[in-house]
Amino acid sequence: MKISPIILCGGSGTRLWPLSRKNFPKQFLKLVGDSTLFQQSVNRALALENNNIQIEEVLIITNENHRFLVLEQLDELNLKAPVRILLEPEPKNTAPALTLAALAAQDFNSDSILVVTPADHYVKDLNQFTQAMHEAIKAVQEKTIVTLGINPTHADTGFGYIDYKGDGNVKDVFTFKEKPKLESAKQMIDLGQHAWNGGIFILKPKTWIDAIQTCNIEIFTSITHAWQHKKADQFFERPNSEYFKQSPSDSIDYAVMEKINELDVVVKLVLLDAGWSDLGSFAALDEIAEKDKGSNIFKGDVVCINTKNTIAIASKKNISLLGVKNLIVMETADSVLIANKNDAQSIKDLVKVLEKKHQHLLDVHTRVNRPWGWFETLEETSTFKVKRIHINSGKSISLQRHQHRSESWVVVQGEATVIKDRQEFVLKQNESTYIEKNEVHRLSNNTNDILQIIEVQSGIYLGEDDIIRFDDQYGRLER
Repeated sequence: MKISPIILCGGSGTRLWPLSRKNFPKQFLKLVGDSTLFQQSVNRALALENNNIQIEEVLIITNENHRFLVLEQLDELNLKAPVRILLEPEPKNTAPALTLAALAAQDFNSDSILVVTPADHYVKDLNQFTQAMHEAIKAVQEKTIVTLGINPTHADTGFGYIDYKGDGNVKDVFTFKEKPKLESAKQMIDLGQHAWNGGIFILKPKTWIDAIQTCNIEIFTSITHAWQHKKADQFFERPNSEYFKQSPSDSIDYAVMEKINELDVVVKLVLLDAGWSDLGSFAALDEIAEKDKGSNIFKGDVVCINTKNTIAIASKKNISLLGVKNLIVMETADSVLIANKNDAQSIKDLVKVLEKKHQHLLDVHTRVNRPWGWFETLEETSTFKVKRIHINSGKSISLQRHQHRSESWVVVQGEATVIKDRQEFVLKQNESTYIEKNEVHRLSNNTNDILQIIEVQSGIYLGEDDIIRFDDQYGRLER
């Protein structure tokens, strides 16, 4: 039996601001454990393989903004299974994403079973997850959709609910219900045989393609045309942007699952009781992360006296807490959030306020990932910008020039190979060079160690789009 894990990796996670940003969302953060949520989701998918189940390929659905984060974090995993990365031109929710994945998987092997999971969820018990998945995979037939329903621990209005019946491991599903009001959620919990909808689905490609064609012909048509006119390079497959943007934006649940009674499809459910969380808020993090004797969760440089029931995460600076309780304190290079735990759900309202005056704080961190490493903005004005640039072993930036700025480079760690116009030379630690405006240049790390430089930009325009590339190994030339 062959499976194709589908990792849906397009969420933004604004309720975890300032840790999670549009261009660096929660799935790429190490919120619980030593790996990111995205890496954990990939590892869970790989753990499904056994003597009876073989992984055909792993399909990751993400977007242009996150493509190099995905590459970097996959590289850290050193995977042996084949991986394909599909890039959505713009966010369209999960129904178009799954349609794209189903079409891609069908081209490769139409009999492979899709195992669809979000990239930003946490599962504590891998063995329980794997057992439930194996049950679900065995239950897949033609015109069958199997879902993993989360065994609910309390009445929660943040999840959709699945109404099921049956006493065996594989149960019959009657309806998918949207997020309820609290009273309705309590009633469903009291009745039993209702599960949280965790967005995990197991099915064959044709089952989904037929279902979306019946339920939403516009999604089916636009995504099919987009896939038929795709382009591919060394790392990514890109559906046609013009066709893709014609697709309506809709979720798997609204587009198909809440209409299952209108379809010629059987829906089954396997309960998952494995310490699952969608980590959609700081309250969710509070439920699963390890705590000290004062019921605190601390990460980074945090010290405290007489502090209780507090979450504090420091990324750059020290956080010192004295005589406080019931707080959320988040420190990043450009923002600090201090909130009462009881008001944590109102972060979404705070984000709306920030959208008006500080949109950049919602979009990007001061550290930006690139396929060759990362850069961090240390200081910026209208006329100069100071960056720390980190280039991994064996990597290099593109051969490029800038129309509006000049750059000064000082090597602070490692050894740099520099191309400047037609010259090539090596800079060692404490050595520097100057790149004039419009001068063609490239910075490379040809050693086995990391390379870090301090770059000072000066000019009339310092935007990241002031780059004309002549050669690039990461597919970033104008398409």
